[in-house]
Amino acid sequence: MVLKELEIQGFKSFPDKTRITIGRGITAVVGPNGSGKSNISDAIRWVLGETSSRQLRGGGKMEDVIFGGTQKRGAMGYASVALTVDNTDRRIDVDSDEVTIGRKYYRSGDSEYSINGHSVRLKDIYELFLDTGLGRDGYSIVGQGRVAEIVGAKSAERREIFEEASGIAKYRYRKTEAERRLAAAEDNLVRLHDILGELEGRVEPLRRESEKAQKFLQLSARRKQLEVTLWSDTVHTAKNALRAQQRKLDAADEDYQRQCAQLEELEAQTETVRTEIQQLNVEVERANNGIRALTQQMAGADGQVAVLENDIAHDRKAEEEARAELARGTAGQQGLEAEARAHASDAQAAEQTAAGLARKIREDEQQLEQLQKENEAAGQRRGEVSARLASLAAEQTRLAARIAAADSAAAAAAQQLETLAGQQQGGDDTVSALRQELEETNTYLKTLSADITRLENVQGGLKLKLSKRQRQLDEADAAQQQLEREAGAAESRLRVLREMERSMEGYSGSVKAVMRAASAHRLRGIIGPVSSLLRVRPGYETAIEIALGAAAQNIVVENEAAAKAAIAFLRDEKAGRATFLPLDTIRAQTMDASRLHGSAVVAATLVQADDRYRSIVQNLLGRIVVVNDLNEASGVARSLDFRHRIVTVDGQVINAGGSYTGGSVARSAGLFTRRQEIDELKQRLAAFASRRAAAHDAVQKVKAEVDALTAELNAAASEAVTAGGDRIRAEMEARRLQSELSQHEASAQLRKAQAGQLAAQAETSRKEAADARAEADRLSAQNAALEEELSRLNGGDTAFLRARDAITARLGENRLAQLDASRDAQAHWQAIEQLAQRSGESRQRAAQLEQTLADLAAHIRASEKSIEQVRRDKESARLEIVKLEQSIQSFTSARMEKEASITRQTQQARGMNQQREDLSREISRLQEGRKALELEYDQTIAKLWEEYELTLSDAEALCVPFDSLPELKRQVAEVRAKVRALGSVNVAAIDEYAEVSERYEFLRAQVKDVETSRTQLCKMIAELSEEMKSLFADSFARINKHFGRIFTELFGGGAASLVLSDPSDVLTSGIEIHVAPPGKIIKNLSALSGGEQSLVAICIYFAILAVNPAPFCILDEIEAALDDVNVVRYAQYLRRISDATQFIVITHRRGTMEAADVLYGVTMQEDGVSRLLRLDLDKVDATLVS
Repeated sequence: MVLKELEIQGFKSFPDKTRITIGRGITAVVGPNGSGKSNISDAIRWVLGETSSRQLRGGGKMEDVIFGGTQKRGAMGYASVALTVDNTDRRIDVDSDEVTIGRKYYRSGDSEYSINGHSVRLKDIYELFLDTGLGRDGYSIVGQGRVAEIVGAKSAERREIFEEASGIAKYRYRKTEAERRLAAAEDNLVRLHDILGELEGRVEPLRRESEKAQKFLQLSARRKQLEVTLWSDTVHTAKNALRAQQRKLDAADEDYQRQCAQLEELEAQTETVRTEIQQLNVEVERANNGIRALTQQMAGADGQVAVLENDIAHDRKAEEEARAELARGTAGQQGLEAEARAHASDAQAAEQTAAGLARKIREDEQQLEQLQKENEAAGQRRGEVSARLASLAAEQTRLAARIAAADSAAAAAAQQLETLAGQQQGGDDTVSALRQELEETNTYLKTLSADITRLENVQGGLKLKLSKRQRQLDEADAAQQQLEREAGAAESRLRVLREMERSMEGYSGSVKAVMRAASAHRLRGIIGPVSSLLRVRPGYETAIEIALGAAAQNIVVENEAAAKAAIAFLRDEKAGRATFLPLDTIRAQTMDASRLHGSAVVAATLVQADDRYRSIVQNLLGRIVVVNDLNEASGVARSLDFRHRIVTVDGQVINAGGSYTGGSVARSAGLFTRRQEIDELKQRLAAFASRRAAAHDAVQKVKAEVDALTAELNAAASEAVTAGGDRIRAEMEARRLQSELSQHEASAQLRKAQAGQLAAQAETSRKEAADARAEADRLSAQNAALEEELSRLNGGDTAFLRARDAITARLGENRLAQLDASRDAQAHWQAIEQLAQRSGESRQRAAQLEQTLADLAAHIRASEKSIEQVRRDKESARLEIVKLEQSIQSFTSARMEKEASITRQTQQARGMNQQREDLSREISRLQEGRKALELEYDQTIAKLWEEYELTLSDAEALCVPFDSLPELKRQVAEVRAKVRALGSVNVAAIDEYAEVSERYEFLRAQVKDVETSRTQLCKMIAELSEEMKSLFADSFARINKHFGRIFTELFGGGAASLVLSDPSDVLTSGIEIHVAPPGKIIKNLSALSGGEQSLVAICIYFAILAVNPAPFCILDEIEAALDDVNVVRYAQYLRRISDATQFIVITHRRGTMEAADVLYGVTMQEDGVSRLLRLDLDKVDATLVS
């Protein structure tokens, strides 16, 4: 058996699953301090069953072995270790070549052990490794610092490791178990002797009581046969009479059921008619709602018509204003045309004048030319001078004309500039006014648009509110109508129930007769029927009615005298029979309620009554139990020995004695249910009254809100229509003002252009006039010189000069006149052009006004159509109101007819109720007779059960033949006398005697068996002790021999031995160690150095392995205290014995590492987390272990 594999997960510093493969030979685990080397040996010790956390270097809690987490890793929830060993030699008692021991521990404290995956106990693992050197107490695992304890421990404490090595551990375990069982047997034997002594004093008295009880049972059996025979005969007699009575009752009940069905049918018809009346009321209310809605619509129509008529009036006024403006524009156009015609006429006249002047100018020029020709004949020089003078004269005339034209043009331009300046000022004022008016109109338009948007939003909000309120009104109206229907149905049902209560329907005729006599003061002291005095807890009415049965109609009276008087009254009147309950004679009956369980309660606790009637309630219901269902009733009846009557909530009954009564509830029942229903209906009607008032108030409130919202909506609609008309007119006015403003701005621009042209023209004319004047002055000087020369030449020829001057002067005047006429014609044509431009603007404005008039006419026609439509809708609404009023009249007539029908049906129902009451009285009489027979039957059945727990069928099987009923009764009396003569009898003595006698004999046998077991255990303990002595002595001698040899080898000489402290007591003696290293005399082991003590302990350990080699050993730094030389010796010896034992050594020493076959290096690459690196020294191949 060798260790093959170790798997660790979550154990101490190994959070990740780590699998360590271990081969034969020596496997060394190395690594720096704190890397987690020793956690491997702790894991092996832990999986083999170690339960002490301190042995595992923990802090006192087993939870400390679970990985606790680091700064980078979270804590684990469990620790798991699995150890796999090779079991091909079957050294472990498991039928498998491989055995895997597993252990898992959770932070919750739960722990799991397993062998090959099967869950086992810790004890199973402990027993599995006994005498193998393994396990939690074995010597195969030597922990860090523990090797020196072998030397340092007391002599008595060294025994454990030697006992395990000698193979007596399992014997000691068996011996301990045997001693424990022996102690238990001794204790049991003492208790058995005590009990046996007690029983010996009880056996004889019980024997005598048992014989008396057996005689009593014989007599009781005979009495039982006779009494059962007597009671069975009584039951059969009562059963036959009961059958005959039941047949009569069934016939009467069938008639009653038929009458009830007819009455219910009539009530259903009445209810149907009431429902139809309610529906008619709903239709009337719906029609009224329609009338209200149409009335509101008509009221809104009047407002809408008024708004539309107001719009038409506004439109007509705007139309008149537009027509007036159009008329003014037409008149202005005609004036412009007349003025243009006048200017055209003046221009034509000026042109004709200019043409006439042109002809005159041509004539004067011809005359001047002729005069010139004549004058040329007078001499060449004079001709030249004359010609030059003529030319100068002509030039001067032309210049004079130019000067006059330029001055005239400058004056005309200046005058036109003044006129344009005045027109421009007026135009600017007009443009400013138009802009101001347009701005105000646009502002007004924005205000109207905002108002219209606000009114539309208001209308939208009001429509939503109105829609919501209308839905609320419909819902409230529907709820009110539903309440009316429910209230009507409740009132109808209450009237029927009150009528039934008034007529005491369901009560017997005798009860009614007594109550009527009491009402008429013919009887005194009558309180009333039991059912009228009790109030039943809701849900239990049927159970109480069944529990009371006919007693519900029992009449409670003040005293015995009142009961006697009432009985006499019934006898004299021959009004039937009744049961009376005088308050001064009735006594309460009770039962032990503590025996009840589940839902079972005493029936008396389910009713309420005045305290003075408490004895009545207890007498009638104090011994009756009420439960939920029949199954529970059966259990309760058994627990009460069938001595009480059990009633279920739905009316099934288990009678005293065990008989069952059940089925459907009789129709005559319902007295408590009816009264309960009357009370509930009163409460419902009271609630209906308040709910109806609240519903009416809610309807009225919502209706008022609807009316208010409708008025607000109509007002908002009227305002919106008015604002819409105002916006249309404002938009038209804005378009008109924008058109005029555009025209005036264009005219202003034209005037500015004309003013610029006129200013340039005036400046040019003034410049031309100045130039012409300068040129005229120059020509005048030349003319004077030439005239002087000509005067000399002509010798004063004045005739030619006067002629020429006259022609020249006339020519100049004509030319000036022609120029004035041309200028006047041009001015007139320019005026005509300006008038034509103004005429075009006027025609454009006229077209706009005509379009405005067309729009206003269309809007007026649309408003008039809307008014006609509103008036048609109003007329339609009026006609619809007339139709609705006719419908209301029709519905009202139909409702009155149906109410008359209800009155007839109510009268018919009263008659049918009277007939049903007569049938009820007959049923009550028959029920009373049946009740008496049932009571006799039930009492006899109850006797059978209460006395003998027999059902009727069981009793019939026990009956014996008899000659006559009197003889049977005599025999019953005789047997009863003999039973009384026996006195008190303990029937239980028979069974008690048998039980005590049997127990006495059993205990005697037990005492004998225990004494035998004690003897056998003592013998087994002695044999185990001898076997243990023999084994231990032999093993101890061999270990001592090997210890001396190994000590000499490892110390290089010297001597050593092991000695028993008490050789006479081998099993408890301590073990002394005597050593003498080379050259030393040691009297006390404490004189040895630490290294020497460790080496001595290693020698003892190796000696034990030499005697009983363990399959594998885990050595945790046991050579830490040795020097290098001793480490080498230790390693060499370890190598020599590694063929028989597999070693896992945890070490820091080089010598030990060199002797190993495989090295596992433990590191912490991550803080707090151990990692393994495997190095196979044969192959020198390093592999990271995961």
